[in-house]
Amino acid sequence: MAWIRRSAWMRRIALAALCSSVALAAVAQQETVQARRAAMKANGQALMHIDRIIRTGGDPAAVIDPANRIAAAAGQIPSLFPSGSGKGDDAADPAIWQQFGDFQGKATNLQNQAAMLAAAAQAGDLATVRAQYDKVVQACGDCHKPYRHQRW
Repeated sequence: MAWIRRSAWMRRIALAALCSSVALAAVAQQETVQARRAAMKANGQALMHIDRIIRTGGDPAAVIDPANRIAAAAGQIPSLFPSGSGKGDDAADPAIWQQFGDFQGKATNLQNQAAMLAAAAQAGDLATVRAQYDKVVQACGDCHKPYRHQRW
């Protein structure tokens, strides 16, 4: 009789552990999605800030910091998309994980283009900054077109 009670107790413990594992995985999944959304939103805000500087004929040196932030974030993009983290993110296309090498290459290109934008800003020529800014925006689009679902 004690064996039956112990066995039932062990099943309850195993079920509780399984439920806890599933819950922890769901929380980790949501945190990953939130982290990548926050990084992409920060990149978008940096781009808007740079665009505002360019449109108003502002100081090119003011572009250096946001361009460096974009470059740093771009270097982290692949790590924000670990295998199996697509659930719960309706903006991330499953092709990211199917063509991860290409995805990484596009993130590296964004990182390089943003670093060149910071260098152009350091040189101080607003026309060169504008031309390089366009390349950064293009690098964003090169990844968003194949790997991001449009939300309407």
